[in-house]
Amino acid sequence: MILDTNIFIEAKNRFYAFDICPGFWEFIEDDFMNRRSLSVRQVRDELLFGDDDLSEWVKTTLDKAYFHDCLADEKVSEAQLRVYEFVSSADYKPNAVQDFFGDTVADSWLAAFALTYGGTVVTQEVHKARKVSLYDVCDHFGIHHIDVFDYLRAQQARFYYRKSA
Repeated sequence: MILDTNIFIEAKNRFYAFDICPGFWEFIEDDFMNRRSLSVRQVRDELLFGDDDLSEWVKTTLDKAYFHDCLADEKVSEAQLRVYEFVSSADYKPNAVQDFFGDTVADSWLAAFALTYGGTVVTQEVHKARKVSLYDVCDHFGIHHIDVFDYLRAQQARFYYRKSA
């Protein structure tokens, strides 16, 4: 499983806030430690940019080794070119293409990594009519993608309520 930035951010901001569902974060840590899930360095960079409790959790909990360095991987860089060729030749406006491949955007690298090594991309993205979406890029290349709920089911995650004393 290859996790997108929005899995972490939406979890923190919505259903799995640190103070509501600490088990979610323990599960993510365990999934990374046991190499069932990973991500790319660009996702880590996006998460650290936030300078909040999520970025602090990433710094202190998830080792850099859990985030693949795509820039140092020639195969992923070649796949990134394939992703670029598709997106730039599709019917997107130039600013949408530029946004998708921006310096601080991980989506194209997630697609390139999955295209190179296989795996399932876990993202909360959906089809976007005027913007380049990781969802659509995955569909074009036949990369399997699921949302956070299907990810938790696939990994057989379970969170239990513990009654207070």
